[in-house]
Amino acid sequence: MRFVFVDRIVSAELRRSIETLKNVSAAEDVFADHFPGYPVFPGALVVEAFTQASQLLIGMSHDFTAVGRLHGLSRVAFRRPVRPGDQLAIRCERRGADGAWTLDASATVDGQRVAAATLEYTLEPALPETAAARQADRLRALARELQRDE
Repeated sequence: MRFVFVDRIVSAELRRSIETLKNVSAAEDVFADHFPGYPVFPGALVVEAFTQASQLLIGMSHDFTAVGRLHGLSRVAFRRPVRPGDQLAIRCERRGADGAWTLDASATVDGQRVAAATLEYTLEPALPETAAARQADRLRALARELQRDE
């Protein structure tokens, strides 16, 4: 991943849920253009933080032998802007426990909900020498790094 929008894994209950943190820094490149004089963290990047947290949960739940491919995004809602200095607390929780990977994601800042979405994934085996295997390797390394402080 070129851009990582997860700074720490707070907790993970395999096959159920994950909680992560993203510290929104004024030094991030995105604030040069979005928006000068009133910096706002783009909603698309909040959704990307949901996606990365979900991918980590899926990978960890399958010992990185499978990755998730996002095939649906719905019920996306933004309630207030995310600004430099905010800390996004992300929670992704899986609906049901059957084979489907549908996750309800939410982001809060100081206990106030700022965004929510539902993400739907299909699983792809991380077979050797495939794009899925390379993604699984990146997720495994990222998970190790983000859990290092525990």
